[in-house]
Amino acid sequence: MLEQPEHKDILGRKVSVGSFVAFTQNNRLFIGKVIKLNRQMLRVERIKHSKYMADYTNKYSHDCVVIPDKDVDFYLLRNATK
Repeated sequence: MLEQPEHKDILGRKVSVGSFVAFTQNNRLFIGKVIKLNRQMLRVERIKHSKYMADYTNKYSHDCVVIPDKDVDFYLLRNATK
């Protein structure tokens, strides 16, 4: 079985499956959850996605920033009614 590649974000923190990350796409900032580690890229699923965009995207790990779980909880609570 292949071993999992090690990815680090732009600040040098380790990124693993289940980590929450902030990333950009089309000049917009999104928050997502890492669902798969590929050899060179991360597969990230957006937390709140538009019907006009795919549910997930592939991003290089150095283009993401890991954010703490408690900040994601606050984001979800704050934007629950929108």
